[in-house]
Amino acid sequence: MNRITSVVIVPLFEDGDYKHILFTKRNRNLKHHPGEISFPGGKVEKGETYVEAAKRETMEEINCTVIKFIGTLKPVMTLVSDHMILPYIAYIDIKKLTLNQDEVESVYSIPIQQIFKTKMQTKRFPYRRLFITSPVWQFAGFFVWGATGRILLEFKSWLKVKGFL
Repeated sequence: MNRITSVVIVPLFEDGDYKHILFTKRNRNLKHHPGEISFPGGKVEKGETYVEAAKRETMEEINCTVIKFIGTLKPVMTLVSDHMILPYIAYIDIKKLTLNQDEVESVYSIPIQQIFKTKMQTKRFPYRRLFITSPVWQFAGFFVWGATGRILLEFKSWLKVKGFL
């Protein structure tokens, strides 16, 4: 599959003097990727633009309004569920943050600088008869891997290129 089927937002917000990135932990009862750390997002519905889907999914999952889109990253393929994900980078308003418990179990956030302070590792995970190689980021209380890990690696490169920090 080479076409975009899903979108996510790499959600940023300001807290004091620091910009933070928000992660969601998917509900353990979901069919795909249960209990995994992800970004708000999901499938693009028929008749919907990618931006509309990203806004809708962010609102549905964490009740946050997108304030401003500031970039996009290269599409990322999920290796298990066969989705091509288009990641957007956007500021969100977290004042009314409320979790849709059917989809999101909890949220985590880190200051953006933490991405540069945390050593990324590469690990191999068994899947059926194959091994999947993935970047893995261990933060305090949670770890990121898979498509989200690859998106985070792209985001780190984007930050360097844009001189964001």
